[in-house]
Amino acid sequence: MPVLIIGGGIAGLTAALSLHQIGVDCRVFESVDAIEPLGVGINTLPHAVRELSELGLRDKLAATAVATARLAYYSSHGQRIWAEPRGEAAGYHWPQFSIHRG
Repeated sequence: MPVLIIGGGIAGLTAALSLHQIGVDCRVFESVDAIEPLGVGINTLPHAVRELSELGLRDKLAATAVATARLAYYSSHGQRIWAEPRGEAAGYHWPQFSIHRG
């Protein structure tokens, strides 16, 4: 019996690729007729980059994304409220990438 994946976004398609890679039959169901660029940005956290690396996609992702080293929030007056390191700067084995969704 195949695994059913509802939604052909980044998570659904990554799950389908991972399942296909290990020989598990799956079907992806998506409500739109064509996948088109939309939205603004995606932050792929280190655990997601690990999975994308296993699929052989890390180099292509790194070529178009920005390796995020720090997350910071500022007030409307430019005063820093909070900040912390991200990805490899935070000690993970994989980077965090920020990339335009389109």
